[in-house]
Amino acid sequence: MGLRVRVRRLEREAREEFLEIPQKGGTVARFPQSAGMDAYINWFDRMGAGEDAPPEHPLLVAARNPTDPFWSEGIYAGNDPDEWVKPIEDLSE
Repeated sequence: MGLRVRVRRLEREAREEFLEIPQKGGTVARFPQSAGMDAYINWFDRMGAGEDAPPEHPLLVAARNPTDPFWSEGIYAGNDPDEWVKPIEDLSE
């Protein structure tokens, strides 16, 4: 087995450990698998938090700028992030 074949195999195996989101500018945003759960938790933490919302996770930003419909139509792309962090109206009365 040649060196080139070994390098390609190692690159392919390394890519399987990452979430890859192709971007419109021609680049690829790469995140470790654990970033998926972190982004999901961040998405919920931001929901209705208003000005106290934590900063948006980079995966969420990348998911709104993809060339792949898998990412643009997924939960991470969501809607307008400013809409999600608006305070939730108190309907308890």
